[in-house]
Amino acid sequence: MTVHFIGAGPGAADLITLRGSRLLASCPVCLYAGSIVALELLQHCAPGTRLIDTAPMSLDEIEAEYVAAH
Repeated sequence: MTVHFIGAGPGAADLITLRGSRLLASCPVCLYAGSIVALELLQHCAPGTRLIDTAPMSLDEIEAEYVAAH
């Protein structure tokens, strides 16, 4: 499994890069910081993508999600 970090740009959902949009469309699991990421960006994810808001999670919980996704 490859991990990609996708920048959300200045915040507007329509300013995501094409590469970022394509990566979101192809990922089976998407971890995102719900406190800072526009939820409209998640519309680029395919139906069935496991969406995980990491904002309320500890670092240990986030790392466990990385392991589970692998």
